[in-house]
Amino acid sequence: MGAAPQHFSKVFTRLPVDYVLMNRTGPSAAFKRWAWALTVALCFATALGGWRAAATIAGPPDPSTLAVNGASYSVTRAEQVKGLSDTDLAGMSHGIQSLVTDDQALINLHVVVAAGDSPASYDASVLRVFAVGSPKGYPPVGGIIAPGRLRPHSRVEGFLSFVVPRDGARIVLRAPGNSDDVPLLEVDVAPAGAGGHMHPSSHSP
Repeated sequence: MGAAPQHFSKVFTRLPVDYVLMNRTGPSAAFKRWAWALTVALCFATALGGWRAAATIAGPPDPSTLAVNGASYSVTRAEQVKGLSDTDLAGMSHGIQSLVTDDQALINLHVVVAAGDSPASYDASVLRVFAVGSPKGYPPVGGIIAPGRLRPHSRVEGFLSFVVPRDGARIVLRAPGNSDDVPLLEVDVAPAGAGGHMHPSSHSP
């Protein structure tokens, strides 16, 4: 009679261990599917972010910017000056009145010159404006961007002035060694009989 309880006690003692070993299971199938879906989503998001970054780096150049010898020239504003008084010019091109006749247009550009990851020398006098379809370029006749050298990621800004015929042409900016151009504006057409006369020193009516 005494042996039976002892045997029962041993079986009872082993039972929890055997039960655990026999019923040990991994994560449920639903949990595995959820974890797999999360992993795929994270991988996709990472790949998409990398693709967007690469697309940004390798994207088309800024249409308002020209690159010359490591420096970029960005045009932020272009205008045809109608009057040539000191007030009209706002100090941008002192003494330029004597260079512009009434069959010509004065174009002022606001330009930002910037360096990239490396130092860059710049000289805005190399820039030229062209009428679309014409091989003739016009150099700056005035401005306040002196040549210099920029530290990495630094910039300077100022104005450049150009004189072109008043013939209704569309004007673009170009630089040597660069096949791109920056669209600027369309000049007006000089009135009949214009030519050889200086612009008035105040705004045209």
